[in-house]
Amino acid sequence: MGRQVYTPSPGSFFLEPSTGPKSRIRGGIRGGPKGGRAGLRFGSWLLVIFGCLAFAAGLGWYKYQQIQAAIAMARAFPEPKEAVVAVTAQAIDKQSGMTVSGVVVPTQSAELRIELPGRIARVGFAPGSTVSRGQLLLALDTSQESAQLAEAEATQKIARLALDRAKRLVISGAGSVEARDQANAQFEAASARARALSATIAKKTLLAPFDGVASLHQLEPGQYLAAGSLVSTLVGRGAKVWVDFALPQSHAETTVGTSVEIIAEDLDLPPLKAPVLARDPSVQAASRNLRLRAELESPPPTLLPGMLVKVRVPMGNVVSLVSVPAQSVRRDSLGASVYVLTEVEEEGGKKLRAMRRAVRISSTGLPDDEDHLVIEEGLRAGERIAASGAFKLRDGSLVQVVERDPAADNRLVGH
Repeated sequence: MGRQVYTPSPGSFFLEPSTGPKSRIRGGIRGGPKGGRAGLRFGSWLLVIFGCLAFAAGLGWYKYQQIQAAIAMARAFPEPKEAVVAVTAQAIDKQSGMTVSGVVVPTQSAELRIELPGRIARVGFAPGSTVSRGQLLLALDTSQESAQLAEAEATQKIARLALDRAKRLVISGAGSVEARDQANAQFEAASARARALSATIAKKTLLAPFDGVASLHQLEPGQYLAAGSLVSTLVGRGAKVWVDFALPQSHAETTVGTSVEIIAEDLDLPPLKAPVLARDPSVQAASRNLRLRAELESPPPTLLPGMLVKVRVPMGNVVSLVSVPAQSVRRDSLGASVYVLTEVEEEGGKKLRAMRRAVRISSTGLPDDEDHLVIEEGLRAGERIAASGAFKLRDGSLVQVVERDPAADNRLVGH
C-alpha cells in the first residue's frame, strides 16, 4: 500500500505512520499563535538588552573622551597659587606659674585723726590737694587754752624771779636752803603747767607728717569734731609702690628677690616687673596663705593705691616653646594644625607648597599677648608658616607669599 502524504495546515496536528508497534506524534505546535508570540517576545528583549549595553558603552566612551579632554585642558593651564602672608615661628622661653590677686599699697599712708574734741577754727587744705610736710591741715579753737597758757607763763615768770631771789639770799647767807627749794618747786610746777597747755594746743592743731595727697573731706570752720574724728587720709606719692599678695602654703617656696609680673588689665598696661621685697615669717592661720610684698619702681600715674591687680608668680623650670600668630592655627575635627611653607623641586624648578601639620597648643598661652598661641609639639622654631590667608589652603596647595596688609587682614574671612 502506498504512503499517503498529508500537508497540515498551520497550527494543526498530523499523524505520521510508524513502523513501530505504536504511532507517535511528531508534530507539535509549529508556528501556532501562542508559540510564535513567545519567540518574538524573547527576541525583542534580546535586542533591547543588546541595544542598552551598546548605548551605555558608547556613552561611557564619550564621557571618557570628555574627561580626558578636560584633563588635558587643565594640564595646559598653570596650577593656581594662593596668596598668603608668611611668618616665622618664634622660640620663647616659658615658665609655668600661678596668677593671684594683689592690692597696690602706697609706701607712705596715714589716717589723720584729731585727738581732742573741739570746734574747727581753720581748715588749711583743699579736698584732694597735694600737701607738704609740716603744712597746717586743721586747727581747732584754742582760745581758752591760749588764755590759760598766758596765765601759766606769767606764773612761771613770777616763780622764776622768786627762785633767783632765793638763790641770791642763800649765797649771801640771809636766806635758807628750805626757802630756795620751795621757790624752785613752785617754778617747776608753773613750767609744767605751761608745757601741758602748750601740748593741748598742739593736739588741737593737725600738721601734715609727710608730702602726699590728701583725701576728700567736708570740713568747714565752726564744725564740731569729736575726739578721734577722721580728718583726712594722706597718701604719699613716692617713686615706688608696694603690691601685697598671698600664695597658698603649697607654693610657699617663693623667696625674697623673686621677680613677679604685675598685670593691670583694666588699665591696658603692659606687664610690670617687680621683685619680691618681703614676706611674712609664718602662714596665716585662717587662710593658710603666705603674704608677700613686691616693690614696683616708677609706677605709671594711672596705677593708684588700693587698686586690685593680678600678680603672676613664676614657678618651676623654664621650657623652650614656639609662638605663632593665632590666625595661623586652623582647627577642625582632626584637631589643630598649621600650614608649613616648604620648597619642593618640580618640573626643573622650585615651588613653594603648603604642607598641613598637626600641632598641640599650650593651654596657658601668653599672658601678655592674646594674638599669639604657644605650640608645645609639632612645630620647630624658625619654620615658615602661613598666617593671613591660611584658611584658603589645603594640604599641598601652591602658595605665593605676599606682604602683610593690615587693612586687608580685617577683611579676610576667618581672620
